[in-house]
Amino acid sequence: MAEHPNILLKKTFVAIAGASRGLGRSIALQLSAKLPSNSVIVLMARNSRALGSVKFEVMSVAPNIKVLVRYYDQGNLENTDYFKDIFNELLLENEISEDDFEQYMIVHNCATIGDVTKRSLELSDSTSVRKYFDINLTGMILLNTSFFQTFMDSTKSRVVVNMTSAATSIPIASLHLYCAGKAARDMYIRVLAVEEPSMRILTFAPGSADTEMAKEVERFSMNKYFVGKIKELRANGKTKHPDTPIFKLVQILEENTFENAVYVESDKIL
Repeated sequence: MAEHPNILLKKTFVAIAGASRGLGRSIALQLSAKLPSNSVIVLMARNSRALGSVKFEVMSVAPNIKVLVRYYDQGNLENTDYFKDIFNELLLENEISEDDFEQYMIVHNCATIGDVTKRSLELSDSTSVRKYFDINLTGMILLNTSFFQTFMDSTKSRVVVNMTSAATSIPIASLHLYCAGKAARDMYIRVLAVEEPSMRILTFAPGSADTEMAKEVERFSMNKYFVGKIKELRANGKTKHPDTPIFKLVQILEENTFENAVYVESDKIL
């Protein structure tokens, strides 16, 4: 296996999709504390107020990092130009050049859970099913393309972190759309790694983190057995704070010994 330097030692332009809460917030805080001065972190999500709060937290722990906020709706596919110049516009608006950085990184953390109140054979609304994949698959692909059309210098380090789930390989009743969407994303990432072998690509499953998405499943899922397991984990103190798996993610990026596009599950390595 080839040796690679610590990813977090390079001056980096990093974009985090889904940065307003939970795992995304933890990613922003922990990466910013490690990156060199004058790196740039772009926080992306639909909740502008929450993004502002995360920006303040990041600036508190990493005052030498430039923090940008971008309102971003990953499911906005009606506007065909929505994704096209996101990062070119950010550079222009903030008088930044892609040449200012040694490394470009994107973290795909934006995701939704889907309608967990229904069984697979009850998914009859084509609009809602299509919208799910717009947000969780198509939008992610378009954002990734937009990022690397702006940051296309293959002589520099280019990094992709794909936040995934064990649900890509374990069928879970009521999580039909979530399982399918995550599996499709993972395969897209694996193909990207084959096509772009110079990129460093990590697919990371944070495991049983105590996030708003997990609480949504607990409240609404028709899968009572699965809900019971979630409640049991919470009662036994085994549901981790989002900071815990992200601490492991940061360690993996620092060590940088992972096989490209490998699937790493936090619960199995902590």
